[in-house]
Amino acid sequence: MDQPNIPGEDHAGATDEPLDYLGAVVRSGAITRSGDNIQMFPYNYLEILVPIEDLIDTLNDRQQLLIMIYFLEVDTHIFSLRHTPQNQVPIEQPSDRLQAEADEALRALIMTDPQRYTDFYVELMNEYLTLLIHSEDPEDRLMGMEVLLQHLVNINGSELGSDDPTVDACSICQDDYTSADSIIVLPCHSSHHFHRRCIETWLHLHLDCPNCRAPVGIAQAPTRRAS
Repeated sequence: MDQPNIPGEDHAGATDEPLDYLGAVVRSGAITRSGDNIQMFPYNYLEILVPIEDLIDTLNDRQQLLIMIYFLEVDTHIFSLRHTPQNQVPIEQPSDRLQAEADEALRALIMTDPQRYTDFYVELMNEYLTLLIHSEDPEDRLMGMEVLLQHLVNINGSELGSDDPTVDACSICQDDYTSADSIIVLPCHSSHHFHRRCIETWLHLHLDCPNCRAPVGIAQAPTRRAS
């Protein structure tokens, strides 16, 4: 499927230039906290990138713009989750070529300091997940679950460590685990574990534990204050 055009720009040509793409996004109104010019961002880079702006400064000018493109959608979504702006304009996706360039720029950024980038990314994703799962929008909460699934730590069958053969099977598909299987243990109980592929399919539909129906990964507001 062809990528949609940026408002006021041709899909081929100008939108393959990072500054032109960012300028078109700003002019579309998708970035509500900015002025009419890309230089009007309140920070040198996107707000979420401030903790690693010194790493980004080591890249060339084009790579710096490409890093902004890579994180633009997450930055804008985090802003909207914090401030719930009215009539939010969706961000048009970059062209395939521009996205591929942004992916390459990200790899260059990671190589500047892999551990620091990892720390930044983990903290960013934790904040993003918290905002998503506390959102009143069901689509945001579902997206939060997808983010959670993408970052869950798996164990394999040999790490399950159960002495009871009756719990050495996935309770969704009923198949026994193999030592190579990727398994997820849900936080509601240590015995509630499933093949990753099984629980991922389940959670996209139900958002609760198949065994006890406890919500998975979504913070519920308390129904009453603790006494």
